[in-house]
Parts: sequence; structure tokens; C-alpha cells
Amino acid sequence: MKFVGPFQMKQFTVEHDNCAMRVNTDGCLLGALAGEDEAPHKIQHILDIGTGSGVIALQMAQRFEDAFIDAVEIHGPSAKQASKNFMLSPWSNRMICYHEPLQEFESGSDYDLIISNPPYFENGPTKSDGGVANARHALTLDFNSLIEHTSRLLKDSGSFWCVLPAERAENMIDAAIEENMHPSHIYFIKPKMNREANRLILKFTKEKKEETDKKELVLYDSPQQYTHEARELLAPFYKSL
Repeated sequence: MKFVGPFQMKQFTVEHDNCAMRVNTDGCLLGALAGEDEAPHKIQHILDIGTGSGVIALQMAQRFEDAFIDAVEIHGPSAKQASKNFMLSPWSNRMICYHEPLQEFESGSDYDLIISNPPYFENGPTKSDGGVANARHALTLDFNSLIEHTSRLLKDSGSFWCVLPAERAENMIDAAIEENMHPSHIYFIKPKMNREANRLILKFTKEKKEETDKKELVLYDSPQQYTHEARELLAPFYKSL
């Protein structure tokens, strides 16, 4: 078995060798962008759905110093490792991971901000490790269920942020509109300037805006070289920047 070492950020370390999904750029971009248009002191309660290693939740703890962060994870080894990562972080007193399905999760208060890097394939191979299959494929949490329970747990004034492959974004938007949640911001993530966006980061709110704000983010201007904008987003976290 290939050794998977810890992912060392500037202010915290993420152990992810037992997690169904490793630390990846998609999640780190979501952790850098989610709630960017909110006054930090107004964000008091954050929920990370399908936290995996807990990296996005840890980014939120770093950015929102007054917020309490809950995380939900159905995969046992991932939940255990996320809990350890939280415990060893500088923000252990305001972070907790729950090992249970979102469908059964109850909270004592509604959330100002909910984030998720959700499973995105509707169908696919399931013969490999069950945790990896669940993390990649919507086997235990499809978009409709995700939106239904997000709406249940979100404050009327709150927002839901997620990252998805571009080809699945329309499915998420359709599911959200059925639950009276609406896309207010869409970030088109392009690997290079001359390429199509392959990832979208979406912000949903219960209040419908007249127009959806759309922005573009290009990740690389040369192989392995982040653009200035991408560097600014990730520099608070990545030790290499």
C-alpha cells in the first residue's frame, strides 16, 4: 500500500491516509472562497457536509475566528481522522465531527453557512472500497437529499456553498430550485485560460436574486504555476505559496 503522508498547511496539518478522499484542490478552493462576501463576525455557525479529512472545515475555522464548526461524515475511518485533525488544530475548542448520515443529523441551532464537496456521480463502479465509492458516487446522498437537508438546517439568511464538476452543476441547480433555494453566485474554475471551466463553485440562498453573479477563476498560467488570483486565494493555507 502506498504511503500517504500528512498534508501540511501553514496553520494546521491534515492526516488523510485513512480517508475515502484525499485533500484536493477542489476542496481547498471551496474552503478559500465560501463565505467570502460575508462579514466574518456575522458567521457564528458553520456546517461541513461530507467533511472527509476535515480540511475544508479547518480552513473555515482559520478564516472565521468567531465561528463554531460542525462536520458530518458517514465514512467511519474518515470521521475518525477528521476528529483527530480537529483535535490537533489550534481551533479544537470550536470544532466537532459527527459520524452519521446527514439524513439523521440534528442540530441545536440553524447554520449561517453550510459547505460541501459532495459526491457527484449518479452511477458508477462500487466494487472498490465502499468509502471511496460513497465519496465519489451519490450512493448514500444524492443532490435532492443533500439540498433537502441543507435547506432544513440553514438559516433563512444563510448560504450554501458547494464545488462540483461543471457537467453536474445543472443537476444541483435544478435540485436546489425545487427546494426554493437559488444560485446567487457561480464561480467558473478553469484549469488554464484557453480551457473550458471544469469545476464550478456555487453559492445558494433561500432569497432569490434578480441576477446570478458570475465570476471566472483561472488556476494555472503555466504548468504547475498558479495564477496571481489563485495564489492569493490559496496563500493563506498552502505552505508552498
